[in-house]
Amino acid sequence: MTQRYRPLYKLDAGGMAEVYVAESESMAGYSKKVAIKRILPGLIKDQRFTRMFLDEARISLHFNHANIVSVFDLGESESTYFIVMEFVEGTNLKTLLEHEASLGRTIPVPQTVWILNEMLKGLHYAHELKDSKTGEPMGIVHRDVSPPNILVSWNGEVKLTDFGLAKATTQMESTDPGVVKGKYAYLSPEAAFAKQVDHRSDIYAVGILAFEMLTGRRLYKGKNDFQTIAMVRASKVPSIRSFNKDVPKALEKIIMKALTADVDQRYQTADEFAHDLLSFLFSERMMVGARDVIALVKPLREEREKQIAALKAQVEAEHSPGGNLIIDLINEEMMNFKSIGETVPGSQPVVSAGSAIPSAQLGSDPSTPINLDTFGPGSGNLGLSPTPSPLPSQRGLPSMADALGLDLPEVGTPRDEPEADSASARDPNQTRKSAGLVSYPALSKAAKAAKASAEGAGKDSGKDSGKDSRKDSGKDSGKETGAGSELGKPLSPPMPTVSEQSAPLWLILVAIIGVGIVVYVVLSSS
Repeated sequence: MTQRYRPLYKLDAGGMAEVYVAESESMAGYSKKVAIKRILPGLIKDQRFTRMFLDEARISLHFNHANIVSVFDLGESESTYFIVMEFVEGTNLKTLLEHEASLGRTIPVPQTVWILNEMLKGLHYAHELKDSKTGEPMGIVHRDVSPPNILVSWNGEVKLTDFGLAKATTQMESTDPGVVKGKYAYLSPEAAFAKQVDHRSDIYAVGILAFEMLTGRRLYKGKNDFQTIAMVRASKVPSIRSFNKDVPKALEKIIMKALTADVDQRYQTADEFAHDLLSFLFSERMMVGARDVIALVKPLREEREKQIAALKAQVEAEHSPGGNLIIDLINEEMMNFKSIGETVPGSQPVVSAGSAIPSAQLGSDPSTPINLDTFGPGSGNLGLSPTPSPLPSQRGLPSMADALGLDLPEVGTPRDEPEADSASARDPNQTRKSAGLVSYPALSKAAKAAKASAEGAGKDSGKDSGKDSRKDSGKDSGKETGAGSELGKPLSPPMPTVSEQSAPLWLILVAIIGVGIVVYVVLSSS
């Protein structure tokens, strides 16, 4: 069943990708709102970024959890890659924090603890996820747990998104030593020092979010990036209660443990962190749930619905010919979107040599789960490769003997040759006629004569050598002369086949020494 996507409006955009809200339409008439994340076409040539984008899709396809945004499809068009994700109708934590700050408030303690607990449930699932085929831990670390990547739906759901910087054992794009990934203000101290990070780095980031939600201020915010990183490395965390007296000491103690610079003194798992938060709620007799979160985001929902209505009205007004050109172009491109491994009748690949999808995957049942092993930068029409292409095989290159124009004996498996006096033996072109290859120019008579005299010099009898030389010369040079007088041009020896073009190194060395001996003999005799 073929899926088609019709863009409705642009939801968000950044320097590297943009997100559109679209309507998924199937042949059965089923439609559903989805979010489509699309690489900006100008960045498709940046293979490092493209591999990072595809890593996000590869990792997200493994997830099946209520607190992580689902990925439905991934594919390509003629100019870019795209990811089709679950559309979460709501806001993100960044917008929620800014809204509360504009009112001079902080997020209430119960709702803060609830949101943190939902976040940690999703992170613990990702951290503990195992490969479905091998059963080995995937070692996923989000590395970008920050306010924009925490979504809060109008129904009170909390979901993690954007695993583009995630670290996993299955990823194609690895982080170079000394490279820092993630937003600087939400790095862990070990990440700020460019050390190896694990899942405990995400726990530290959740601690930063908890501090900001309870105090309404940034924990690490310098005048520039260098100063921010220096603050993270110092890891000096002020008292939460000094900014918000409503925060109980028990909760502050939990948050400060998550913000410990020493990874061994920090919470070792997200589940352990979440357990202490829930224990705090029970001990303080705080009843909180999704209903309280819905009330918290209600003002933002009303404001957002007005913005969406205005966007839809604008799109409808500009949807005439010559209207919203961008939406029209995106719509046309999305009509050509196809899932990785899907063939569209009549479509032509951008780079035909880039496809690496097994033929068994083509035209398969869409209900079959996607084979993640076939999905990679080299799997699609764009022909991207995560590693340098292998060097060409030497079997496809001419040998040194061919390059020097040497007439060496054939090397390979013995063959049953016809008698020397037969017509086919005397005419090498007839012997190799079945090869179907054009011949190269014949060796000169002088070169063959010099070669024959060199062979004769090593014989015991000059007379026998002369006979052998005349016999060998008669097969090629002599016959060549006769044929040349009859046909007007000499016959040429056959072009070696591909398997004959490569000669062993020792044979090439012997040939070079033989040429030197021939030259020496010729010069000495003259």
